[in-house]
Amino acid sequence: MATRRTSTTQTSGSSRTRRRGLTSAATLLPLAIGLGSNLVPSTIGTQPSRAGTAGGAPVAISCTVPFNSIAQHHPIDDSCPLEGSASPGTPQAAQNEAKNNFCAPGAPVNIDVDVLRQLQKDASDKGISFGSDSQLPQDRSVLRNLPTKAGPLSEGTVVRLAAFIMDAHYSNLGSGESVNCKRPDQESNDIHIVVRESPSVTDECESVTAEMSPHMRPAVWDPTDLNQRNAHMYRFTGQLFFDASHRPCANGKGSPKRSSLWEIHPVYALDICMDANNSCRVDHDEDWVSFAEQAGVEPSETRLRLPDDLSREFGLGQRAPANSPRR
Repeated sequence: MATRRTSTTQTSGSSRTRRRGLTSAATLLPLAIGLGSNLVPSTIGTQPSRAGTAGGAPVAISCTVPFNSIAQHHPIDDSCPLEGSASPGTPQAAQNEAKNNFCAPGAPVNIDVDVLRQLQKDASDKGISFGSDSQLPQDRSVLRNLPTKAGPLSEGTVVRLAAFIMDAHYSNLGSGESVNCKRPDQESNDIHIVVRESPSVTDECESVTAEMSPHMRPAVWDPTDLNQRNAHMYRFTGQLFFDASHRPCANGKGSPKRSSLWEIHPVYALDICMDANNSCRVDHDEDWVSFAEQAGVEPSETRLRLPDDLSREFGLGQRAPANSPRR
């Protein structure tokens, strides 16, 4: 892992933005479109039509990526396939293809940090191999239907986690990694996000991980901007992935440091909590705003706002009761 640049800058949460029910639903349209992707053509977030360049084939993604409305084309999309630089048919190729899954189906399952730790224990208890590139599972079907308090979960399950960012940075600079065809530059590597349960957590060994793939990555998903808003809670949506190339922390040591090898990777959607007290709930949309919208770059057609008088008349934007069922 490259040396990180950690930002301690925090922004004030004093201005409370009340999100109306229809507005919140509208900000999730890109995710909903992506999860129903087989029905929707795309000019950016599907298999590129260009011939492969720099000696590699283009990435072949069979769906519209969930963040298609803000997706941005990068050179790696034309020249690094789903299996990266791994030999076809190998455990490394299978892991790289799992990392590049932008097409996981289904509504997100709401989880917390403890669920990712529980999945790590499940993997260890089942004797699933991990620890280095030479210790990858030969058969990734062993990563299915693992028991958790959120129900049985698998690699490839779409999940949603509300937590805080400890640090975000470009990973593997200079050396690259197999999934990204060993490219050394920022644009071609993942953004590694160290995620903590609360701002009071200071030990990185208690963290979990989210990763933003370089493929079609929106420009607004930038580690500096993520770090600068780290006073806010974030909501990450993406697929579960088991990164068997590493080990979780032991005796305060890890590379990278974290409590579980289960990641949200790749990230499909990113929201930021605009409640002054960070009291947003992972299972309710009120006061969550897409990160791109908060940064002012979300396309206007994905944002639908109602006049205040109509919102009051139809009761939109009212806080859901605490005991209301999860959506």
